[in-house]
Amino acid sequence: MKSSRIFAMAALVALGAAPAVFGNVPAKVEMANGQVYECKIRWMPASKKYAITRAAGAGGAAVEQQVAPSDIVRKQIAPPAGWRELLQQASKSPDAAMPRLLQLVDEYKMLDYDEQAAYVIGQIYLKRNKYDDFIKVAEKVVQDNPDAAAVSVMAPLYWTSLIETGKTAGGRLEKMLDGAVASAPAGVAAKALVARGDLLKKAGRTRDALKDGYLRAVFMYGREKEAHAEALYKAAAAFDELQQAPYADKMRQTLLSRHKDSPYAQKLRGN
Repeated sequence: MKSSRIFAMAALVALGAAPAVFGNVPAKVEMANGQVYECKIRWMPASKKYAITRAAGAGGAAVEQQVAPSDIVRKQIAPPAGWRELLQQASKSPDAAMPRLLQLVDEYKMLDYDEQAAYVIGQIYLKRNKYDDFIKVAEKVVQDNPDAAAVSVMAPLYWTSLIETGKTAGGRLEKMLDGAVASAPAGVAAKALVARGDLLKKAGRTRDALKDGYLRAVFMYGREKEAHAEALYKAAAAFDELQQAPYADKMRQTLLSRHKDSPYAQKLRGN
């Protein structure tokens, strides 16, 4: 863990320039053989490989090599030019920020910021109930990176959109959620349990929604504030539906005491 932090800090110091060529992004890459390169990197969809361009040595000509994703242990991608300003714009004037965010999903394909840009787009679209529009964006990201549907920061917004539009046939969403619970970072895994609860409840399986979804998030992920608050709120509603008022009250009391400033606590208070 310490070495990962050192690598990330060193990379952030070394990087910072925007890509001079479309899809050719400054990066610091650690290879499986132990070599570390400061380079430019791009994704090649046809071959499903990365192209890494680096200097051969002092004064040497640039050398390009193609590597499979499995050959890379860690990559630190330079942020797009104006990334922080774009995030600020997205929070204040989302319509003005949207064209650039959509562009980044394409420009940074398989280069981390496609997922980050998709996450910001998803926040905007879901507030407007534009679930189908976000599904199109998310599926651009997962086309070459199926794992992003389970473990990325944008994944929970993708699951919500699939549930809200009823595009859950064939067990595909269940596989995403199972993958997230098994291997995603804690915050995403907790949201996967909440999404599993939503999926089961929408199918009329309220008891299963509690047992296999909401309550697991409540008892396993108490440190994940956002997901924990949502799980408590939805567990209370599910217990109400099952006419189990004492348990519903317990969920609400816990929500108000532990997450009093959360949007879900505000809903309970009628704010």
